[in-house]
Amino acid sequence: MPACSLEREVNGSTAFFRISGKFDGACAWQLAGRLEQEPLSVVVVDFSQANEFVDSGIAIIASALVSSREKEIRLEGLRHHQERLFKYFGVDPSHAIHRRLPAPRLPEGPGRGAAKEVV
Repeated sequence: MPACSLEREVNGSTAFFRISGKFDGACAWQLAGRLEQEPLSVVVVDFSQANEFVDSGIAIIASALVSSREKEIRLEGLRHHQERLFKYFGVDPSHAIHRRLPAPRLPEGPGRGAAKEVV
């Protein structure tokens, strides 16, 4: 499998990161570090050339995105499976990321979906 290639390009005030090859944990950590160090506040990450995804890499990037509140980050080129995984980790890839998804709400009141103890 080809290794991950991570390229950065600047267009105006926007940084573009293009991922190609295998997006694995090592590539995710590299991207997370580069996003953290990115001086521009508007960032686009393009996954359209990634030919393989390791799910743990998505968890790493999702964590980095949730903690980078001062940047507006847009994800592009994701497949449906990867979009769903990002949502599981609190990142909605259909929007620019500068906030978390709201935490799921538990039903209120006794007996509404909560586990009951049977004696």
